[in-house]
Amino acid sequence: MPDTTPYVARQFNAAHPDLANSAGVPAKLANEAYVEALAKLVFYWGYPAVDTFGRTSSWEVMKAGPGATFGLFPGAPKNAMGYLDDYMSPAQRKVVTPNSDTIYGVSFADLTTEALVVQTPTEVPEGHYWTIQIVDLFTTVTHQVGSASGTPGGKLLVVGPDWQGEKPEGFIDVLRSPTNVTGLFGRSYTAHSPESKAQARKVLNQIGVYPLGQDQPGLRTFDCEASARNKVFTPPITPQMIAADPDMLRARPVHAATFWDDLKAALDFNPQVSSDDAPMADQARTLLALRASGPAWKALIDRVALVAEAELFESAKYHQVGVGAGGGWQRQENGGAWGTDWFGRAQAAVIYIYVNDFHEAIYFVRGTDAKGALLEGRYAYTLTFPKDGLPPVDRTRGGFWSLSMYDEDYYMLADSPNGRTNLGTVNLDANELVFAGDGSLTLTMSHREPADPTAKANWLPAPAGQFALLVRTYVPTQGLLDGTQQLPEVVRAG
Repeated sequence: MPDTTPYVARQFNAAHPDLANSAGVPAKLANEAYVEALAKLVFYWGYPAVDTFGRTSSWEVMKAGPGATFGLFPGAPKNAMGYLDDYMSPAQRKVVTPNSDTIYGVSFADLTTEALVVQTPTEVPEGHYWTIQIVDLFTTVTHQVGSASGTPGGKLLVVGPDWQGEKPEGFIDVLRSPTNVTGLFGRSYTAHSPESKAQARKVLNQIGVYPLGQDQPGLRTFDCEASARNKVFTPPITPQMIAADPDMLRARPVHAATFWDDLKAALDFNPQVSSDDAPMADQARTLLALRASGPAWKALIDRVALVAEAELFESAKYHQVGVGAGGGWQRQENGGAWGTDWFGRAQAAVIYIYVNDFHEAIYFVRGTDAKGALLEGRYAYTLTFPKDGLPPVDRTRGGFWSLSMYDEDYYMLADSPNGRTNLGTVNLDANELVFAGDGSLTLTMSHREPADPTAKANWLPAPAGQFALLVRTYVPTQGLLDGTQQLPEVVRAG
């Protein structure tokens, strides 16, 4: 029987590896070294795709309708959107680094056979932030619509790579996705007050998706509160089990042991990818064919995934990822708009997957203090903004900022003594923070409650052990975008 393995995969087998006196060994080792290097690169490239494709399991889990998966985070059937009606619970141990500034809506779409209607809100109070972030299989932001970009209310049509047609009457625009699977993430800003949360829900209830075949004249009203009440649990997991042990949901969405099979499934479902990803998709298919050609190659390629996973998670920690952005903070300068930065995209998938395009939101991270020591809850730290020196965001387009606290695994503090998991615009809007007489604002981070009244008013509780910080700046102004305006240092106070 002829070998049906593609030539580009077969060529990695040295023609004469068994020459006398081990003369064929160098060629065999050279080929294996190349395959090993390529496999590691493909692992980083494909990691976000495997993560995203795995999340389409919600199509079956939530087939009865939109709801709150495990009662904690939004889920929906194929080509629908699920919602929460409040901030994501800080007790959950499934989704890393969620924000406590917006209420979420989430959809994973299949554009294989039908286009998707995306509805944008028509009734939005001036200065209210909302967005619908649209990403491809690899988490690259393909479209970002919302208050920051001045998107009008109405209907957009999201189509897959094979779609042929004209913009339907009454639609604002047609947006193309380079992959069949597309993620759509709605966000509506809310402060802490009941009035603000009601406003956020009203806006979110105008945001949603559905298949083009279900389109009718006019706009729909969605129901984020009904979605949040529909708490769906997959047997044998029960609400009581999660309440007793939230960490039972703590599982990585990508598993090195099954990575290559999962990548093949993702690529089979998405035969077309963006121009930035197409060359690597070819390399991935070559590796998958080589892996399937025999046990020796399978063992080598499988081992690479185990090594690459460990290295990826180490490099993606908050005290390592990104580049210096001033004041001891780091950022990924191309967040969301990854292009061919496959390594940076994989790091983001580990620690804050589905970040917005950096023009929409810049994420500043750190895991160290001003002296380069790891942040530890047993100490107290301060961050002082000078007068008129708060992060510059465009409030007219809904801009806001926040400083979020995460433990060393990038989850929120489940039992914050004052209920806070972040500080920022939401607190300023509620008049909860105390400015100094000179107009500066000092935030305090520690595990122990401060004794000083002002420090206590501006206290962001930390876990007892190691922690990490993230500053979100939504709708950043030019000073943040070009780096001329920087965040202040985090100083250990005791």
